[in-house]
Order: sequence, then C-alpha cells, then structure tokens
Amino acid sequence: MSVSREADAAREALDWAQEHRGKPVRGFTPSAGRAAARIAKPLAKQFGTAANELSGHWKEIVGEKLAQWSQPEKFQGGAAGSTLVITARGPAAALIEAQSARILDRVAQYTGRRPARLRILQGSLAPAPGRRAPRITRVVKVVEGPALPQDPKARLSALLNRWESEINAREGDWPGSGPTRT
Repeated sequence: MSVSREADAAREALDWAQEHRGKPVRGFTPSAGRAAARIAKPLAKQFGTAANELSGHWKEIVGEKLAQWSQPEKFQGGAAGSTLVITARGPAAALIEAQSARILDRVAQYTGRRPARLRILQGSLAPAPGRRAPRITRVVKVVEGPALPQDPKARLSALLNRWESEINAREGDWPGSGPTRT
C-alpha cells in the first residue's frame, strides 16, 4: 500500500508542478532594425520622410539630366505648409523652376505628402575633396502651388483647371474659354 500512496503523491506533485509552472521562455529578442522600424514607420507617416530618403529616388522624380545638376537638401516646415529646399548648379535652377509643379507632384507620390512650396538654391552640389562646402550663392525663387484634393477625380479636375489657366495666362484667353470642369 505504501507503494500506491507514493505513486499517488508523485502524481499529485507532478500535476501541481504542471499547473504552477512559470511562463514559457520567450523567443529570440527582436533585432535592433525591427525595433527601430516599429518606431520610425509611424513617425514617417506622421511627419513625412526626410530629404535624404528622397535623394534615393531623385532621378525618378526630376529626370536623369536634372538629377545630375540638383539635389534635395531638406524639408522645412511652416505655418503655410512644408517647403522642399533644392540645391541646383548653375542654369539648372531655371529648369527646375519651370518644372516645379511636376516635381512637387512627384515628390508627393514618393513621400505621401505634397510640399506647398519649392525653394531653389543656386550653388555647388558637393564640396571638392578636402574642402568645406561652399556657401549658397543666391535664392532663385520660391514657387508655390495650391494644395490638390485627395479625391482622384477632383485632383484631375484641379490639375486640368490649373493647366488651362496657365495656358490662358501665357497665350491669352480664347473666346468661350474658362474653367468649366467641376
């Protein structure tokens, strides 16, 4: 009989130990990259991306030729909205100014937010080896574009109206012309 009592006591002890066992060991500690991504992703959605992330897509945004002569510097925030600051070399500033609306729209595609303005600084892009970066020579122009609606149909209508008004400003009003899209 003592053997059965010992077996019952051992079974009871085993059942008690299984019920009161601690939490299972957690898996591996997440990598630092994953932990940082969990923090950085929501912040990037809230505040937008940095200009250095934009430089990775700069060729697709402005084109092959303009990418050789320009580079994004930084985003500046303000009460009227954010401003994308671009440094351009020589006459490329005028070319960027001419394509400013297209550049702002393409920046919006890559960042998810459309800057309200484009500020073009004329100067050298990269310092010579062993030298400090030269100072910016002058600000060419600050180009502003009105914010576009998020709805695709309303966005297309706004772009067409803007295009038509720019043509009318350049060519003169045609009889019967005027913004008619809604």
